[in-house]
Amino acid sequence: MRPTNFKCPKCGYTLTELERNMQYGQVAMLITTPDQDMDGNQDCVLGNLSIALRHRRPKVDKYGEISIRAARASGARTEMAKILAGECKSQLFIFEFLDCFIVCALSDIRHALEQRIGYEKPNNDGATSAWYIPLEKIKHLRMDKTAADLNR
Repeated sequence: MRPTNFKCPKCGYTLTELERNMQYGQVAMLITTPDQDMDGNQDCVLGNLSIALRHRRPKVDKYGEISIRAARASGARTEMAKILAGECKSQLFIFEFLDCFIVCALSDIRHALEQRIGYEKPNNDGATSAWYIPLEKIKHLRMDKTAADLNR
């Protein structure tokens, strides 16, 4: 059933306005629902492209690797399990660090996980662990932030 009163909380457009804009070549970025995020690792959708955004704390020890949650003490399904099971819906993962963005394709992350490229390490919270993939072992794009970005 088509929602009649949908209005995007970010841009304020109605569903009809979004569809009209997309017909004329304009692409809207939509923030996904909590269910889309938890079930399919989708944080936003840009046109037909689903994106997972991962913000890394400024105290990240190493910028030479990316991390994917591998285990939870609660036994809840992790991002790594969903990727390996083919349940992840995002085509791109963007990792935001203090001074740059690292962009990786889901297919390259899945390949690295399937081949066990990298290592698992417990997180400081004592309840989770992450799988770390060295950037030299995975295709990626690094985009440095500008001075204007760093001063925000």
